[in-house]
This record gives sequence, structure tokens and C-alpha cells, in this order.
Amino acid sequence: MEFASSSSKLPRYYDVLINFNGEDILTKFVSHLDSVLSSVGLTTFLHHQNAVESTHVQQPILDLCRVVIVVFTKTYSESAWCLHQLQQIIQWHQTYCRHVLPVYYEIQPSDVRFQKGDFGKAFKETAHQTFSAQQLKHGMSRWSHALTKAANLFGWDESNHRSDAELVHEIVKSVRNSSVFSATKFPVGLQYPVEELIQTIKDKSMDVCTIGICGMRGSGKTTLAKAIYHQIHGTFMHKSFIEGIAQFSEPRGGIHFQEQLLSDVIKTKVKIDTLEMGKNMIRDRLLGKRVLIVLDDMDDYLLLLYLRESHSWLSKGTVIIMTTTDDDLFKEYQVQSVFRINPMNENRSLELLSWHAFREAKPKEEYNYLARRLISLCGGLPLVLEVIGSTLFERTEVEWYSVLFKLEKIPYHNVQQKLKISLDRLRNQLERNLFLDLCCFFVGKDRAYATNILSSSVVEPDSETGVLHDFRVDADSGIRVLMERNLIKVKRNNKFGMHPLLQEMGIAIFREISGEKRWKNGQLLFDVDAEYALKVNAVRTFFVCDLKPLLKVFNFSCTQCIFSFFTL
Repeated sequence: MEFASSSSKLPRYYDVLINFNGEDILTKFVSHLDSVLSSVGLTTFLHHQNAVESTHVQQPILDLCRVVIVVFTKTYSESAWCLHQLQQIIQWHQTYCRHVLPVYYEIQPSDVRFQKGDFGKAFKETAHQTFSAQQLKHGMSRWSHALTKAANLFGWDESNHRSDAELVHEIVKSVRNSSVFSATKFPVGLQYPVEELIQTIKDKSMDVCTIGICGMRGSGKTTLAKAIYHQIHGTFMHKSFIEGIAQFSEPRGGIHFQEQLLSDVIKTKVKIDTLEMGKNMIRDRLLGKRVLIVLDDMDDYLLLLYLRESHSWLSKGTVIIMTTTDDDLFKEYQVQSVFRINPMNENRSLELLSWHAFREAKPKEEYNYLARRLISLCGGLPLVLEVIGSTLFERTEVEWYSVLFKLEKIPYHNVQQKLKISLDRLRNQLERNLFLDLCCFFVGKDRAYATNILSSSVVEPDSETGVLHDFRVDADSGIRVLMERNLIKVKRNNKFGMHPLLQEMGIAIFREISGEKRWKNGQLLFDVDAEYALKVNAVRTFFVCDLKPLLKVFNFSCTQCIFSFFTL
């Protein structure tokens, strides 16, 4: 829990902002909600008049938040400050596609929606006390519009729950679900494309609507698809968002794709034996249903052809959204609407970099020149701007110049080398090794499970004497650093995710690491690597996804090796 003041330092971001009025509701309900949200690892900000100075409200605070919870009570409309803030919150919600969740505590939602009863009476009195005669009608209209908009959003009525504990449990459960989280922490430039594509979906509501989003890698295709999904998913009973479709290209990949799609849509785990069986099951289960499907990182022509065939048996109003770097894929199979993401212009690039580097929409005056030079080297790619900006958060001008000089030496289109700067600027080798471990072994794995393994006591030989030493790695703090730098993310199911470009960069770095140094870190991805390491007795720890390829090399001497086998 945090409050703002003139002397407080804004954190990197807040997961949840709780807006309310009065000490009574703080003691009775909000403190309990705040405590439970914090206990599950969410950073909260209590947003009320006595805690927040008027100069600190407002947009800067909102832009650092992912979700806003508004607690409506009978006294909420007694505060002009709260009503002003609600206007800002609703504008933020509409502009940036962020989520606002109303809670009605000892008050009826209809009283808020139509400003009725004691709530409505207090609303009118507050307006007359706040606005002049000339401003009154316009001011009341703006407040009323914000209250009505908020009351039309999905929320919770306290009277429908047996206890506050049950209500808090429901709220926390929903907040932790990724569907209430925004597509990105700082959604710069999302408003126009989201509005355009949602209008396209509305225009094609009497048909099966297919939308293709294409652009360079790192240009924000997935972010845009997520923003649209978050905006419309509530109107679909059957839905699925599948990231990284390219991963399903391996053997049985098509079957795994079918299993995930069907499991998402019918909310029951499904086992499929053959592709033909999967096709039939999907057709039988989805026949005549209105479905929302998002397929991220498409590269499979056969899959797209199959989706076209599905138009004949899916219900009207179905929406299928796909992202790809391959324009021809959409052209050949006549996707109805194609949206191309172009690199960000200078102004948007500067804003996005600034949010990550300064937590403000503009760079600090003394950094303005450096920031503008940096964005000219980032190619307008959001991924590069986010990673470089996060790397430079709270850094000195000297460190900014260091990053700038490195970027100037990198060819314009070499995105991986630009991203590698962020890895080089991690605090120590342990954090760099942790990144390599995560990208090579733990993408898609549970955070707690990976943290437990990576924090285990391990044995490492001294680089000079060869004597074995036992030590413990604090993986949790390192993971937090990597998350702050936008090098790794944690998804709604608490599993690690990573942008494919970052993962490819990590694997490429791993492959470049020279012989003995490579094996001492115990990071082995390939069968031949494992065989060589066993021969030279150089392994500390193995992370094994599949034991079968390794069994063939067990006849080598490994008396000095210490093995920890983990089936991921």
C-alpha cells in the first residue's frame, strides 16, 4: 500500500489504484481489500483526498496504474475531489483501454447510475457548492456522465455477498485474472488502432470477422491484439487467446494447438490423439457458436486455410484476430481486414521511452537531447524503446551517454544487438546468467517452481583452485530486476513469458559462449553439448526437459559432476 505526497517518490508502477472517499470506508472495507491484494503480490495505491495532494492526482498517477477500483459509498458524491477524479478515471479508461472496476458498498448501483436517493441529493449539493451559476449545468453534466459510465461497467454489489471477506475474494480473483489487466504498462499510441479495429468488428457483426495485424517483429502486434481482446472479450462466452502460434510447428504441434484452443473455449481440459480427431472435435463443439479467437505470431498457411473452412459452421459475430510478420499469408487467404503496424513516429517514440525511463510522458529537461538522440536509433520499435528505456530508469547522464555510444555502433536494423545492451547493463554476472537460464529453460514454466530451482543451493568450482564451494543464488530478487527491465514477464497463470526476439537473443548469446566457460555454468541446450560436458567433467547442474536424449551419454565418467535433474 502506498500514498502519494509532495515528497514521495513514485514507484515503477502500481498494479491497482483504489479510489474512495472517507476514513470510515477505509477502516471498514478498503484496508481489508488492500491487505489481501498486497498479500498476493500486487502493488496498490490508495487514492483519496486526505492522502493525495491535489497536484499529484492525477494523470501521472493514473498512467502508472494497470487497474482502478472505485469504491462507491453514500458519501462518495459529497466530495467534489472524488467526482473530479472519477472524470479523470473514466477518460483514462476510454483513452487507454484500461480497466475500471466499480464496487458498491452499502449503496445501490442504480443510485450511482441515475444519481438518486441520498447519493443524488448529496451530488446536487456538492455541485452547487463547487460550481458558479454559469458553470453549474456543464459541471453537473460532466460529473453525471462519469458516474453513469462507471455504473455501466462490470462491478460488484456488496449486498449480493454474504460477507466482506467473500466480496474481497471475488474482487482479488478478478483482478488477478489477466483479462482485467491492460495489454501493456504504458499504452502509447494504442487508442487509434484499437478504436479503428473495434469499429471494423462492429461493422462486420453479421458475419465471421477475420482481422490480420502485420508488422515487423517488436512493433507491437501482440500488444495491439491484447488491447482489442481485453476490450471485447466480455461480450463473448467462448474465447481463446493463444500466443506464439509458431511454437506449434514442432511434431504434434498442431495437436497441441487444437487441445489448447478447445480447452480454452469449452473451459475443460481436452486430450486429442490425431489432427483429424481434433478437427472433428472443434467443429462439433463450436458448431453455431459465437467465438472470439486470437492467434498470435501466425506462420502456418495450413492453419489459416483450416480457419477459412471454419467460417461455414461458426456463428455470425465470431471474431478471429491473427498477427504475423508475413504479409503474403493474409493476402493469399483473403483475410477481410488487414492492419499494418508501422514504426512509431518521433513524438510517440519519445513518449514511450520517457514513460519507461522517467515514468513521465516527457523526458526531464536535462535529458531531452539524449532522449531524442536515442529514439533516432531505436527504429520506432516499441520493444526496443521499452527495453532501452527500462534499462535507463534512474540512471545518470554518463550512463545514458554510454548506452547512446553503443547504439550508434550497431547497424540500424540489427534489433537483437540493440536489445543486448540491456543485458550487458545488468548489475552483475549472476543476473545475466539468470536471464540465460530463464530464456533457455523456463519460458512457459511456473514462476514459483523456477524460482525454487534457481534459488537452490548449488556447488560451483573456484575459477582458480577448482575447489568446490556451496552457495545460494537469490533468484527472486534477480527475477524482479529482469521484470523491471522488461526482459521477462509473468503471465496470468504465474508462468514466465518472454518476447521471442529476447528469447532468441538469449539463446544466441548462449551459443556464442566459449567452451569451458559455457559448461561451467551448466547451461546445456543440445545433445552434443551434454556429451562433451560429461566427458570433461565440467557440469554443475543440468536442467533437463527430456531425459531420453541424455541417457545415451551416461556411460561417461562423471565422478566430479553434481547432477540435479529437473523434469520441466
